[in-house]
Amino acid sequence: MKKLLFVFASLLFVTPAFAQWAPVLEFFHGAECPHCHEEKKWFPELEKLYPDLEIRSYEVWHNDENKLLWRQRMAELGQEAQFVPTNIIQNDVIVGFKPKEIIEALYKNYGPPVTQASDAIAAVEEDDRSWEKYLQYSWPVMSLTLGFIDGFNPCAMWSLLVLLGFLLGLEKKSHRWLIGGVFVGSSALIYFAALLGYLLGFEAVTAFVASSLMTWIFRAVGIFSVVTGFWIFQSSFTAKLECEVRDVKSRARFHEKLTQILGQETLWLVLLGVIGLAFSVNAVELLCSFAIPTMFTATLVAADMGWGANLTALALYDAAYIFDDVLVLVIALWTMNLKIFSPKMTQYSHFLGGFLLLVLGGFLVINPSWLTSLLS
Repeated sequence: MKKLLFVFASLLFVTPAFAQWAPVLEFFHGAECPHCHEEKKWFPELEKLYPDLEIRSYEVWHNDENKLLWRQRMAELGQEAQFVPTNIIQNDVIVGFKPKEIIEALYKNYGPPVTQASDAIAAVEEDDRSWEKYLQYSWPVMSLTLGFIDGFNPCAMWSLLVLLGFLLGLEKKSHRWLIGGVFVGSSALIYFAALLGYLLGFEAVTAFVASSLMTWIFRAVGIFSVVTGFWIFQSSFTAKLECEVRDVKSRARFHEKLTQILGQETLWLVLLGVIGLAFSVNAVELLCSFAIPTMFTATLVAADMGWGANLTALALYDAAYIFDDVLVLVIALWTMNLKIFSPKMTQYSHFLGGFLLLVLGGFLVINPSWLTSLLS
């Protein structure tokens, strides 16, 4: 009887102790933080290791109470609340999305997991999005649409049509196609590199500005896009659209430079000159339609779709951007005529491009996190 009483009394004291050892992860995150979204996607793998894990999620960029709790918890542990995601497991703090350290902290405080931890860590590095799954997202449509519209900006069309005017005067048909193809191909590669630079820039900003300031950066891009979109939308109703970045002197210099390049006796010098010309032309085009690639890459970062999807989106944008150049080049060289190209094409693209900039810019201004649900 005494032994039974002893066991019963022991259970009364031990049971609360066990209850306190239920795994708990305090997860402090920001609504527009890409690394926070990555960690959220990984949580199902973590819960396979610790099925009883309680994840207490606190959004701190837009919720003042959660932000205050975050600062209090970090102060209790002798640290300062600065960056998200912040993971607190008992007295261990892991800042950033670091699966291995999170699992090690859980093991330290709550014992070994029920399955192999290596599987959950490997799940982070595995890209489980197949090409079929890519196609169900709406961002490919956005990439193709914005890229196609960007390619029809006045600076792009003006430069290409001037080049074609010179090419139609060349005697050798093979030279016309080769020079035109090198110009268009170089433009595609240069513009893809520029888009990648935009994307890496925004990714770097989100990595170092891991605070609510990132929300205002996205909103600043949104405001700029709305203003530009309104101007483009309004300009689509004018009778004549011209490249406003190039003035009369700039256009004259472009003609002179093109004459010098095509006047070279050696073909490879002509091709090198055309590649350099493509670089300068695309630099001007980025100034002419700065809002569209800026909006596009900022949207990709805000949507947080992963690098595989981001690079695919850049490739789709670039392919659509250069498609109209290829189409104009082929038709012009095939028919040996430039009169078939109407300014109406540029006006229509301006109308649609301005409208899209207004819509997407509005999303970024009102609530950047909406883009995540819109594009994924």
